[in-house]
Amino acid sequence: MNDAEREKLADTLADAAKLLEYSQAALQRARAQCDGELYERLDVICKRAFELKVKSEWLRHSALGRIALPAQQRHAADRRLGIDRRLPGMLKQMLQLAA
Repeated sequence: MNDAEREKLADTLADAAKLLEYSQAALQRARAQCDGELYERLDVICKRAFELKVKSEWLRHSALGRIALPAQQRHAADRRLGIDRRLPGMLKQMLQLAA
């Protein structure tokens, strides 16, 4: 992938992250207005939207060469706690970039 393609990919992923951020806000407003089973379902959707936003930001940084992609995926998404266990590691890498 050449530099122009990487920049285009990074811009597209930034757009996706921004749209996911807007979606998260709308989902949280909807979740605040309901209860019961509908609340539980919206809560799952909110968690997935957060996961997608973090992953798109992480991939954007990877495309720009700021974060190295792992050579081999160690484990698949594990949702025992309701959220992908790989996200804290991704967030930690992005926070190190900001420092």
